Amino acid sequence: MKKSAAEDKSEPFEVFEGSGNAFADFGIPDPEMRLARARLAGEIIRIMNERQLTVRAAAELTGITPADISRIRNADLSRFTIDRLMRVLTRLNGKVKVLVGDEAA
Repeated sequence: MKKSAAEDKSEPFEVFEGSGNAFADFGIPDPEMRLARARLAGEIIRIMNERQLTVRAAAELTGITPADISRIRNADLSRFTIDRLMRVLTRLNGKVKVLVGDEAA
């Protein structure tokens, strides 16, 4: 009979507390920029869900293509710069606040 994962203690594993940035924790390049883009995209998605916007409606409001809205919804952010995501967010009446220096930590 096969043991469940909870019962199988033969393989030790390490648990550690994350830094708050999964990109950095996994050694992914440019973790701060990736996290910033992910947070902006998350806010765009939240607003779209809250306002029940379709991809086409969001595209009309933001001035970007429906395909790009779909990319944001699917977290495919490789084609997006932070400033482009900020423009999309502000066109959806979202607010962006940028902190620089010690205050940002």
